[in-house]
Amino acid sequence: MEKQRSNYTDEEEIVIEKRAIEYMQKKPNASRTRVAIYAGVGVAVLERLEKNGNFKLPKPMTSKQVRKTNKDWGIF
Repeated sequence: MEKQRSNYTDEEEIVIEKRAIEYMQKKPNASRTRVAIYAGVGVAVLERLEKNGNFKLPKPMTSKQVRKTNKDWGIF
């Protein structure tokens, strides 16, 4: 079985990594989803690029942490 090819060129992956690192330095409390949105890719792409060892993604948020960031979650 062949390894799946990347949809991004090596240059695009370098730019994605730089944008992710830049955003994580600017906003250290950002969730991994926000980092992925800023970088312009999905979380799975960042997880794959993280294996190169150039950066480390934040841990996934728990449900209680998500509720704290969405302050009006109980108001309908």
